[in-house]
Amino acid sequence: MLTRLAQQLAATLEAQILDGRWRVGERLPAERDLARQHEVSRSTMREALDELERTGLILRHQGRGTFVAPRRLEQSLLGHFSIVESLRASGRAVSTRVLAERAGPPSPSIARELGCADGDAVLEIERLRLADRVPFMLERTWLPLAQAPGLDTVDLSDRSLYEVLRTEYGIVLERAVESFEPVLLTAEEAKLLDYPPGSPSLLLLRTTYDARGVAIECARALLRADLVRPLVERKVHEPVRY
Repeated sequence: MLTRLAQQLAATLEAQILDGRWRVGERLPAERDLARQHEVSRSTMREALDELERTGLILRHQGRGTFVAPRRLEQSLLGHFSIVESLRASGRAVSTRVLAERAGPPSPSIARELGCADGDAVLEIERLRLADRVPFMLERTWLPLAQAPGLDTVDLSDRSLYEVLRTEYGIVLERAVESFEPVLLTAEEAKLLDYPPGSPSLLLLRTTYDARGVAIECARALLRADLVRPLVERKVHEPVRY
């Protein structure tokens, strides 16, 4: 439990960060200097900084100092998950690197999600998503080639997959079932996401359907937990009292 003074100090520092006193990525003054400026003990300042780190406003690196953390994208979980569109709408430069693309038989779990029959082939695409050149999502997507023949010849490095499906195949995606799970990054995943191995991440599981109710896409995406925060907003209806 934070002391009252530490709570007030954390609120003051938070306001200063949000008002732009220190920019994203900028190093804050040393703990002892901040304590002197605010006329508090170092232990109180440490409590306040612990709270700011817990809420994701700052990052502390041993031997390097304390830095203002990148703003997390708050993405609503109501409706189809559209983090790339949300990032673009916020003015971020979003780019995609296609890491692998291969056609072949699906695994049993993917076949079940997509409703594939024996002998059906799927296109598997592995992509790395970046915002302002910073990796934030590692995504694997599977699509049944029976629904989109020739999709494996399309360059998706600078084109939206959903746009290609709509304009070239007449497939309009209408509904998605999504879930999140907390996971820890493997060494290979961490290297691609430029994030420490074993760091917490969000695993997004998604199956997307067209207007006919046919499964068109199955996706597994790893999201850096320091850059993305799912947001749930809902209306609360008071019970009727008699």
